[in-house]
Amino acid sequence: MLVCTGGDCKKRGAKDIRKALKDEIRSEGILSEVRVDAVDCLGLCKHGPNIIVYDGADPKGTWYTGLDEDEAREVVGQHLKQGEPVERLAAGRRARKARK
Repeated sequence: MLVCTGGDCKKRGAKDIRKALKDEIRSEGILSEVRVDAVDCLGLCKHGPNIIVYDGADPKGTWYTGLDEDEAREVVGQHLKQGEPVERLAAGRRARKARK
C-alpha cells in the first residue's frame, strides 16, 4: 500500500490517515501481510489524501482518494482483510471533488 504524504495530502490529514491505516492493520492482525509505504506524491494532489492498494488482482492497484480516517479503516477491513475493494470509495467509481 502506498500512502501519499506530499504537501497537499499532508495538509488534508495524510499523517492521520496513515496512522489510522497502520493501527487498523495491527488491530486486524495482518501486520506481517501488509506493507505501508509513504510516498511523496501520487499525482492527484487536489483529491487527497490518496492511497493505492496493490493486492495482486490488478497491477495498476486500486486507488482511493479523499479518504478520511473511518474510510481508511474500512479499506483495511474490507480490501486488505477480506480481499474485496471498497467499490464506493475507489477513485474510479466515486465522484472526485477537489478538496481545499
